[in-house]
Amino acid sequence: MRWIKVAVATALVLGFAAIAPSPAKASVQSEFIAKLVGPAQQNERATGIPASVAIGMAALETGWGRSKMASAYTVDAGLPTEKVYQVNTLFNIKCTSTVSPYQTGCVPVKTAEYKPDGTAYYIVDNFRTYKNWGDSILDYGRLLTTASRYAKAFDYKLYPDQFVTEVRKGGYATDPKYADLVISIMKSYNLYQYNLNGAGAGFPPGMGTGGDVGSTAFTVGSDLPAYVSGSKGDGVRILQLLLNANGSQLDADGIFGDQSKAAVSAFQSKNGISATGAMNDKTWNKLLPNLKQGSSGGSVRALQSALQDAGHSVSVNGSFDATTAKAVRSFQTRHRIKVTGEVSRLTWARLIG
Repeated sequence: MRWIKVAVATALVLGFAAIAPSPAKASVQSEFIAKLVGPAQQNERATGIPASVAIGMAALETGWGRSKMASAYTVDAGLPTEKVYQVNTLFNIKCTSTVSPYQTGCVPVKTAEYKPDGTAYYIVDNFRTYKNWGDSILDYGRLLTTASRYAKAFDYKLYPDQFVTEVRKGGYATDPKYADLVISIMKSYNLYQYNLNGAGAGFPPGMGTGGDVGSTAFTVGSDLPAYVSGSKGDGVRILQLLLNANGSQLDADGIFGDQSKAAVSAFQSKNGISATGAMNDKTWNKLLPNLKQGSSGGSVRALQSALQDAGHSVSVNGSFDATTAKAVRSFQTRHRIKVTGEVSRLTWARLIG
């Protein structure tokens, strides 16, 4: 999956395609879908891209519209140069020398990158801004129809599952599971019903199942967010709970502020990692525990909270009981992870990132 390691990074939708979402989560999802049906169908009329694909990809990219990049985004908060941008992007398309007729401008976003020793350095990328989500979808349609690398996808407009598979293969996403995750969302919320061409689920005869199902090739750092000061979201809240399980005393509010930065720095120093105060691969590898039925404590509470975010009915009681194990197995099944009922780095990465 395309991953922008920015301060505004939020937990994506990976968990929310889970079976039986809670009413609150279902409301978020249904409201998001309702807002996009019209624009996605308008885009389908103009480009042929199945509406189900546009909605499914937007849901995955933005965490059901909760990404800061999907609304207002503040640059240089608290400084004299502070400026609020109405970004309204669903797909994080970068600005180029060619100006899209749908964009209103560009927003500069500081991106954290990391050297092998864990030292952070920053670059600034400019991303397109839009008047509304509808224009963002139309620009996404413009991107797919004008970039030759996505041309093969349009051979499968009557097969949305294969369409998104070809988009991924064309280089839209590096995560080999990207298409599978979008397909999971389309199936879970029957997004096919919005396709104007009547296309439903499934692949063309002989095309298999998308080419990625069951893949276990995975690098932990590639799917875990590089949280820095200013990051917000459910993923940050789970991080805070995990840090508390390791001796911190944070208010798990989902905001990566000064106290969270100090807690990360303290954890890094304690574990022989360069104390940057920002989450990186080495820090995640030390922080994420292996859990199984019978485990207990703060890390289990963090797991149970993440499972709740993913729509599973579990109690946050700190005890890895049979109900928690069942929820883990269900989550693993949904995300095509080897079903063990135990939680290792791969399951954590899908829950958090």
